[in-house]
Amino acid sequence: MELQQVGRWLMISVNVIFTFLGLLVAAAGIFLLVQASALENDVELLQDLPLKTTAYVIMFVGFALAITSIIGVIGAWKKQRVMLTIYLFVIFAVVLLQMCIGIYLYQYDSSETIDSLVENKWFQEGEEARDRRIDYQDFFHCCGWNNIYDSRAAGYDTPCTQQDPPTCKQATLDWLAIYFTPVAITAIVFAALEFISLLATLAILCTAKEVEEEETWLI
Repeated sequence: MELQQVGRWLMISVNVIFTFLGLLVAAAGIFLLVQASALENDVELLQDLPLKTTAYVIMFVGFALAITSIIGVIGAWKKQRVMLTIYLFVIFAVVLLQMCIGIYLYQYDSSETIDSLVENKWFQEGEEARDRRIDYQDFFHCCGWNNIYDSRAAGYDTPCTQQDPPTCKQATLDWLAIYFTPVAITAIVFAALEFISLLATLAILCTAKEVEEEETWLI
């Protein structure tokens, strides 16, 4: 009985917190969607980076977490085993999805990944390639890719109007570190913490049969 009560109140408390956190995650997804839309519109060289899709997924996960957490609170409060069973499976899927999103986003904050997406297109020749580099430099306030002079060489002829700029590779990594890496780390941490809810739910469901004679559980 004591374990069942502890698990029940732990689950209620944790899921009230996760409801608000889920809404915050959804809000972060909306903010990232705005940032990603601006990036895709202004920086053609990064259009292969699936930032908008990722932002939509983050929004979905945030709302799914909030709704599922509310179901968990209601199920634990009213002791409805069917709702808790549904909650258990759904929250497990959300946890896995959050973990995958976190790992997926985190991998983009690396020099090798950004090189694979941008470097070959950066050093293409021609007027269109030059315009793409200029747009990139204007958006990130940077110059060059591996160093600030490599885009000024013959064949590329890309002017640099910035004062003491970083390389565009570094500016891109800094942008991702500000807007996406914290989201990746938060998603991984949230996923780990949500296993507490899973354990609490399992404790409730496993001990529910022991108290069926004392308390009525809805089926």
